[in-house]
Order: sequence, then C-alpha cells, then structure tokens
Amino acid sequence: MMLMGIDSSTPQASIALLKNGQVLSQAESDESTTVSNQILFLIDNVLTSTGVNLTDLDGFCLTTGPGSFTGLRVGASILKGLLLATSKPFLKIDTLEALALQAMPTRNKICAILDARKKEVYTAQFFDNNGVLERLTPDRALTPNQLCKEITDPTIFIGNGLNSYKSFLVNQLEGKFIPAQSKFADTVAACAARLAEKRFTKTKTTNIDELTIKYIRKSEAELKLEEKNLHPKGEK
Repeated sequence: MMLMGIDSSTPQASIALLKNGQVLSQAESDESTTVSNQILFLIDNVLTSTGVNLTDLDGFCLTTGPGSFTGLRVGASILKGLLLATSKPFLKIDTLEALALQAMPTRNKICAILDARKKEVYTAQFFDNNGVLERLTPDRALTPNQLCKEITDPTIFIGNGLNSYKSFLVNQLEGKFIPAQSKFADTVAACAARLAEKRFTKTKTTNIDELTIKYIRKSEAELKLEEKNLHPKGEK
C-alpha cells in the first residue's frame, strides 16, 4: 500500500509518501513562506524524487485540524483537486494526533500544542500504549494556565505552541515539563500517513463531502461577521 500524507495545518507544512510502513520521501516547507506557495511544490518534490505518479497511489490522507485556518483550507482545496483528478480514496487524520506521534516511543504522556493565538493553544494529550498512540483528552482550545492545571505527571510537550509558551510551562510545571527533541525522523505528514495506513481499509472514503475541517473555534472572519449581524450598521 502506498499513501501520500499531506499536512498544511501546522506552520511547517509537509508532504510524505509512505509504502508498506516505509517513508519513501518527505519534504517540509520553509516556515517563512506561505503554505499556498509551497504545497504543490512539495508534492512535486516527493513524486519526482521517487518516480511515483499520482495514479500509483492507493490513496491520500490529510491532517484536518485543529490548526491554521488558512493552512487547513489550502490543504483541503488541494486534496479535493487531487481526488477529482485521480478518484482515489482518502482519510482524515487529526493534526494533534499526527503531531503527538512524532514523540513516540516514550513512557511519558504526550501533550501536543499548537499556538491558537488569542493567548490560547490547541491541545490534546496522548500516551504510548505499547507502540499504539492512545488519546487521553479531546482536542480543545485552552489558555496555557488551564492546560497546566491538567498536567499531573511528567509529560512530553511537542508543537509550535512551545515557541510562545515554553517559558511559562517550564515555570509552572517544573519537573513535569519534558521538551520533545528538536529533530524528528518523520514529518507531521509522514506521521499522518502512518496513522492512516493502519486505518485505511476500514475508514477510507471517496466521498469528497466527507472532507471536513476541524476548526475547534470560529475564525476571526466568522466572529466579525457575527458581530456585524448582531449590530447592523446604523443600529444603536
């Protein structure tokens, strides 16, 4: 089985090709560039480097959030185009789950965190159950302080939420805070493909209407629209 993993929900977008548990090729974007300018380039990169054609794939998987609203929409749009062009099946993979898989193997709990802005993080906790990633909490948007109140054991923290809140977490959690390593063998896209490979037979679909995004909370644009509708222009 050969799958293409696509992640555009995290700041460093990635693409990976996985065949029977082996990563054939993977590529990551530069965090300083926009996702929309990079995803197609990365797809071409992994296909060209392996000599694989889209028709050779058994399917695709996409990280569907939570994460960057813009990145999620770009990834979904690109995948829809690939699905229409190839008629291949796909799977949706939770972004925080794929992120947490990068921290395995470990005997500690894993906390995946992404910067959600507005002084919050998208977060979920997991543990390594004999090589199988198991979920402890649902995906949520929490303040760092709320998150700290939930951490009772030594926990590995992973994700770009550390860029903003590492110092706070260290001060609050002390010995319960364990930073993830800085380099990983697999990209988030490769981790998503590994998760998808195990679920592919049972959960794959060709129904594009099922390609939905997990936002967790409303976008700034949606909030502004709601505010506008609640208080139309000229209304006092």
